[in-house]
Amino acid sequence: MRGTAPGYWRATTDDGTVLGSKKSKEGKIFLNAQTWAVLNDVVPTEARRKALLQSVEKHLYGPHGPLLLTPAYTNPDERVGYLTRYSPTTRENGGIYMHAAIWALQMECFLGRAKKAWALYEKLSPVLRSAEDPDLYRAEPFVTPGNVDGPGSPTPGRAGWTWYTGSAAWLYRISTEWFLGIRPTWDGLLIRPCLPPHWKEANATRHFRGGTYRIQFVRDGKLRAGTHRVTFNNRELSGDLLPPSPGMQNVVKVRVGPAR
Repeated sequence: MRGTAPGYWRATTDDGTVLGSKKSKEGKIFLNAQTWAVLNDVVPTEARRKALLQSVEKHLYGPHGPLLLTPAYTNPDERVGYLTRYSPTTRENGGIYMHAAIWALQMECFLGRAKKAWALYEKLSPVLRSAEDPDLYRAEPFVTPGNVDGPGSPTPGRAGWTWYTGSAAWLYRISTEWFLGIRPTWDGLLIRPCLPPHWKEANATRHFRGGTYRIQFVRDGKLRAGTHRVTFNNRELSGDLLPPSPGMQNVVKVRVGPAR
């Protein structure tokens, strides 16, 4: 729902109290309400979307990833539920809750903001975070955590609840379907990359409806930033949808303009 702040309400309680509004004492802005408004393309104007993104960046994007909500709840509130019973900025009470944080990655790729998307990825990646400061991160470097502590915790940046397979699956999907942009659709295989800005080239093999697609991504500085061109079996396409090709070996080349 629309709120009075340049974002979207999260919910209402049974007594009609709005959650995720600037009138809220705590929980003024929730991440999911903003990212999914963008992903579902229900933000009515470009000006409103710009204001929404500014609020997300200002209030939710932190040094260890996007917070689930802010400010965190300091007292349990039975109208809101169990998330208020966690200590402030841990898990669902304003921490970096990995499912929602990864959907923020998806939103940035959806918008074609490759630089923002990669900056978030660097904060969320177990490999990169553990390599940067393993004593702070503490969790295993080879699995996806369920959450990371936020700024109000005694240990901001510490990961917990590892082997969280739902988050791992989502991170894999965002990596392949949104950074590389290889997405299955009803009509064919969509190729819409959002390559990290420092990537010059990438390669992938995708099996889809009985066909094999060997896909090469190459950076092309002659293209306009944020655009791409697709060549399918030596024929340049006018769009970026590859047709199903059961039993065929397909060669796909994608020229990708500079990152936005």
